Amino acid sequence: MGIRNKLFVTFLATFLVLILAAGGFFFFAFEQSLSKYIDERQQAQVERLAEHLGVLYGQRGSWRFLLEEPRLLARLYWLAGDREARLERDGGGPRRDRDAPHHLTLLSPDKRPLLGPPPPSRLSEQVPIRVGDAVVGWLAYPDQEAIRDKLDRRFQERLLRFMSTMALVGLGLSLLVSWLLARHLVAPVTALTRHTRRLREGEYEARLTSPRRDEIGQLIRHVNGLGERLDQGRRARQRWFSDIAHELRTPLSVLQGELEAMVDGVRPLNQDGIAALEAQVRQLTHLVNDLHDLALADAGNLRYHFRPLDLDSLCEDAVDAVRPALERRRVTLEASLPPAPISGDPVRLRQLLDNLLQNSLKYTDEGGRVRLTLEADGDQWRLTLDDSAPGVPDDALPRLFDHLYRVESSRNRNTGGAGLGLAIGQRIVEAHGGTMSAAHSPLGGLRITVRLPGSA
Repeated sequence: MGIRNKLFVTFLATFLVLILAAGGFFFFAFEQSLSKYIDERQQAQVERLAEHLGVLYGQRGSWRFLLEEPRLLARLYWLAGDREARLERDGGGPRRDRDAPHHLTLLSPDKRPLLGPPPPSRLSEQVPIRVGDAVVGWLAYPDQEAIRDKLDRRFQERLLRFMSTMALVGLGLSLLVSWLLARHLVAPVTALTRHTRRLREGEYEARLTSPRRDEIGQLIRHVNGLGERLDQGRRARQRWFSDIAHELRTPLSVLQGELEAMVDGVRPLNQDGIAALEAQVRQLTHLVNDLHDLALADAGNLRYHFRPLDLDSLCEDAVDAVRPALERRRVTLEASLPPAPISGDPVRLRQLLDNLLQNSLKYTDEGGRVRLTLEADGDQWRLTLDDSAPGVPDDALPRLFDHLYRVESSRNRNTGGAGLGLAIGQRIVEAHGGTMSAAHSPLGGLRITVRLPGSA
């Protein structure tokens, strides 16, 4: 059974239970209230009749006038409010009790029957008839259990017919409302099913539109977000494969061209030619190693061995290693490195520092400046690397940490860069619980800011 049918049956059963419960409660409460009303009305009628009889007894001096004309009691009772007695009297017929109410009994002061049927031995009520303070007789009538059967049957029949009609109307409304509710609630689920089927078939650009603000609307927005992430992943994967193929093609093409030139005798096979080939192989090996490290970092499989260390000592070693290359390009290096104890992997952090400094070495014009500063920032250490021109456009700053991204206006493959150093560095920083960001440098080039948590 589908979810729509389940909801339909659930709503229908709920509505029917509510209708039956409400109808039963209404029937019981109304019948009890009506019974109480009839009892009170009957008592009020008999009391009014007793007052009339008291006045007549005071005028006549005895009950002879009533015994000689019994139908007078029925007329008096009708005047007191009993319309049922009038209906019976108007119906006519050779009945002995049609001239007096069949359920009233006139009793003497000592409670001997004078007129009417004998009062029942139980379920009997008696109302005194007074003239002044003296009791001149009694009116006895049975409790409603004995006299209201005919009215009850007619009332119950009418009430049951009415409730049956209302139950049928309620059933029809329940069917309609249950169907509409089930359809309304299942419609977004059906749409989500179709949408997820399209996502499974690779249509990641498909989106659902819904103005809902409830949980289903939130689910639709989450599914749309999932589709967007899948679409971004597909585009990134396509771009990633394209960039890798492009980066590998360049050194391979150079190697192929050099080897073909040597084979054809265009270029002599000497030390210079072998060195050129070795440089291309080294660049290709470096690219493959970077791709391997980045793949491990993205998969969370890049191994780290954390231990207490001094970040300033790592920075000094990295600066000493790159200083000769900077001096050859007449690039001035400034370093401010106070003691900075942290917990981290020295091999990976050294890889991070080498990538950052090599990035500045490759893309800083000759005669420029590089400044490396380390300072405390709350419970973190902030490492800032600034270099001079050329700078980076504003739209390129958020993409510097993407795989294989390079700012073509200032970077070229002759420097040996593949656009993976910053991406690998960001993964290393994130594995240490820190952050890495790029901004414009006050020196005119690029500023890289690394924040790492200090040692506890």
